[in-house]
This record gives sequence, C-alpha cells and structure tokens, in this order.
Amino acid sequence: MRGKALLDALIEVAKTKELTVRRESMTRGTSAGGYCVLKGVKTVFVDERASVEAQIEILAGVLRRFDWADVELPDPVRAAIVKT
Repeated sequence: MRGKALLDALIEVAKTKELTVRRESMTRGTSAGGYCVLKGVKTVFVDERASVEAQIEILAGVLRRFDWADVELPDPVRAAIVKT
C-alpha cells in the first residue's frame, strides 16, 4: 500500500482516535499542516496542495503521538506511523 491508498488508510485510522482530518489549501506560511484542537475537536490539517508523500508524513507524524501497541493495523499503515 502506497500513495493515495496509504493516505486514505491513515485518514481512516485517525478516525479511530476521534481525529478529524481536514485537507485544505494552505495559503499562508510554510507549514504543510499539523494538529490542533479547534472548538474542542481534535483536528489535523493537511495541505491538499502538498505531495501525497508530504500529506502522509504530516498525518503519520500526528498519529505517532498516540499509542498503537494494542491496535491491529495493516503493515504499511503501522510502518508509516511507527518509526523505529
């Protein structure tokens, strides 16, 4: 699993942690996205103009903050999230 399929899988995994993923065009600054709590909702912003690989890295970076030890994940998703 790579590219858009991996990004879609990461978005689905994010939902299991009650994260809302918003893919939007980021027009200010140099950030490709990040995590925040917006009106009480845990939200990950991802710049839709960034490459798929960059979008994957932003989302995977946020997901690394959570414990995945006891969660069954497809191998490519786990590899993207859990960096050793």
